Amino acid sequence: MRALKIIFTFSTILFYFYSYSQNSTKTYEGKFYKLGFNYGFGSVDNLFFTDDDYFYEFQLRKFQIYYKIKQGQLFDYEFIFQPEINTTKHQLTSDRYVVGRMHPLIERVEEMQSFKTFNEYVMNFGMIVRKNIGVKSSLYFLASIGPGYFERTTERMEKGIGFSDNLALGFSYQINKLFIDSRLGYRHVSNADINEVNDGYDAIVVDLGIGFFL
Repeated sequence: MRALKIIFTFSTILFYFYSYSQNSTKTYEGKFYKLGFNYGFGSVDNLFFTDDDYFYEFQLRKFQIYYKIKQGQLFDYEFIFQPEINTTKHQLTSDRYVVGRMHPLIERVEEMQSFKTFNEYVMNFGMIVRKNIGVKSSLYFLASIGPGYFERTTERMEKGIGFSDNLALGFSYQINKLFIDSRLGYRHVSNADINEVNDGYDAIVVDLGIGFFL
């Protein structure tokens, strides 16, 4: 008799947690529902475009915070919040760019031509349109923009406030409460004419990440 009570109690607990899990999946709409971390790498020299006048590549470290706006029959719609701490490597490899345009930094060519490493601190806000493929997989499109602080001046962007614009295609795969994320995207940084030097940089970015469902 005692064994039956234990089995009944255990079964009730399992049923409760299963029901809670099922309900929590259905009630993600209107809630923060995932957290993750992505590591990315980007460069101005890639398969799509390149520039021989300067070297500019970076490592991205992104904290991902996902909010489900709407869960539809064809697509899901989400907000994504991405605080980033990035490390950039830069060097002007030719003075043609600076001299040819009577650049505002013409007197600082030697500084621009020195190899330098500096950080970016960015807060990105974006939208995701997601298409679920079966139960565990999904494809998505991401568009985001956000302000940041850039520690060093380069020939195409002055030190200080700048903006990061991003477009990306991604794939996500769920493993129980965890998920794996991969992303290929385009990134543009500039300062919206806040400073005189504002040509900015265009780069292709590859992201890999991991996270969990709340």
